[in-house]
Amino acid sequence: MSRFKVGVSALFDPADTPHARTFLRAMSVARNGIPGFDRVHWQFCDDGANAERAAQVARQMVAAKVDLVIGHFSSDAAMVAADIYRQAGIGLLSPAATIDCLTLDNPNVFRFCPADRHLAKDLVAWLRRRQWNCVHIDADPSAHGQALAKVIAQAASDAGIRRTIAREQAQVEVFAGRLASSREHWHARRRSGSQRALVLTDDAASPYLGNAAAQDANTYVIGFGASRSSASESIAHHALFGAAPETYWRESLLMFHVLAQLARRAWRPTELLHALNHQTFTTPLGPVSFDQGEYRGARTRLWQVGPTGLMPIAD
Repeated sequence: MSRFKVGVSALFDPADTPHARTFLRAMSVARNGIPGFDRVHWQFCDDGANAERAAQVARQMVAAKVDLVIGHFSSDAAMVAADIYRQAGIGLLSPAATIDCLTLDNPNVFRFCPADRHLAKDLVAWLRRRQWNCVHIDADPSAHGQALAKVIAQAASDAGIRRTIAREQAQVEVFAGRLASSREHWHARRRSGSQRALVLTDDAASPYLGNAAAQDANTYVIGFGASRSSASESIAHHALFGAAPETYWRESLLMFHVLAQLARRAWRPTELLHALNHQTFTTPLGPVSFDQGEYRGARTRLWQVGPTGLMPIAD
């Protein structure tokens, strides 16, 4: 049987991002525990989580004639690479890039996490339940942060929540961005003396965000949701790695389950795209199917940041 060539691209150094460790752990578990990878040839290229490097990587993947690509966690990298793969007829499975245009502009992309518009809708619904009707929205300079802030602002406006440029007029602040910049922004706001409610977004849902000071009871994070089986998944992860699973763990593992099923078939790239668009994949983590590139089971979740880290909240 012919080899199934899979391109793998992300920022791989855990010193640069803790998400690299999560992804590599998921890949290790998948390759050692999920049947179907025996005929896979892996092509690894680090995309540096930036657009310029991602374009170079994508062209290398096309030249290598890969059948499918997985990864490109960063929205900045993914949206550039996806266009190159689309022109070459190659599918991209993304466990973490949330920017809306990734799937809207590229029918070859299949996302396993909530899109920006999904997260924004859920966030705004929660703000309304809290009766926070005036919001200040800020973001880091990344494509991810800028795009998410724009989508949140539009969702807030549609829901009748007023956006203000003046922080002191807001009932709540929202910051969209990567983990490091989210942590820095949070600390800067608290150092400035502000105790106003602050909501950080998806990438900040990590133990590496840190713990809140005793007097800080108003910091929240909205990120990717947990499944019903999250408790058993957490126990299994802890047994293997001595720690609870982090952001993107479940999305990455789910992606590998789908990839394993694709790898067992001798499909051409066009047939792979057809299967991803029209089939439901049965996995131990639940069924997986896509609607215009979006995983139908994607969910968000809210946490409060407390003295011991992230604490799930019910509302």
